[in-house]
Amino acid sequence: MRGRIAAYAGAQLRDHLVLRAPVILILTVLGAWAYAAYTGLTPDAFDPSASVEVRGQVERAFHAVLATFAFAGGALAVQGLVARHRHRGYDRVIFSRPLDPVRYYAQGFVLAGLTAMLIGAAGAEVYGAAVHNVSLPGVAAYVALGWLTIGGLGLLLSTVTRFHAPLLVLLLVADFACDRYAAGLRAAGSGSAIVDALRYLLPPGHVVASLAGPFSQGFAFDLLTVAWPISFGVVCITAALVLLRKRPFGS
Repeated sequence: MRGRIAAYAGAQLRDHLVLRAPVILILTVLGAWAYAAYTGLTPDAFDPSASVEVRGQVERAFHAVLATFAFAGGALAVQGLVARHRHRGYDRVIFSRPLDPVRYYAQGFVLAGLTAMLIGAAGAEVYGAAVHNVSLPGVAAYVALGWLTIGGLGLLLSTVTRFHAPLLVLLLVADFACDRYAAGLRAAGSGSAIVDALRYLLPPGHVVASLAGPFSQGFAFDLLTVAWPISFGVVCITAALVLLRKRPFGS
């Protein structure tokens, strides 16, 4: 069984590199462009003789780009991974042979995460050599966190509905909106209980986004801070694997 599933690894890796990795890079470039346009960052900021304040602006830009890459990598790691097969009937061909769906999709999910980590570390190496030194293990670990949390939620949604992509975006937007306006709602004394409930029900995207800097600086954060994103991702992946085991294919 393991040998038969491993034989699909090359095709799954090629699928990710050819179909998903270019889209991840395009989204990252668009995110970098949007950040530069919003903050007024210009190529002059990358001058080695720039002031400390300008160098700090460049470092914050790197953190924003890294977060964009991690979110895009996590989301696209599972784009159509399960839902596309079910919707188009590919699963009837793939699993017409004695293959375990759980192992098959878990293998594809893991390969996508490892690929994203390697691409992220390579990009960070280029940035570190050209602009400012960063922690490569920290960058790789941060991309892995995005893959675990965002990708884990995407994997769960993909096992449930083919509309998993817009639903994932909607949940993340709701999380960031809740985080942005939570303090104001509490101060106004309205909806504080609802806000508190939503902060635990919605995916912890805002927590993952806030950790780009600490991770890239060499794990300079409280381990308790990452407990919620990691736990959330593990729960989502576990639930997805259970559904893959229990839900009949071809349905």
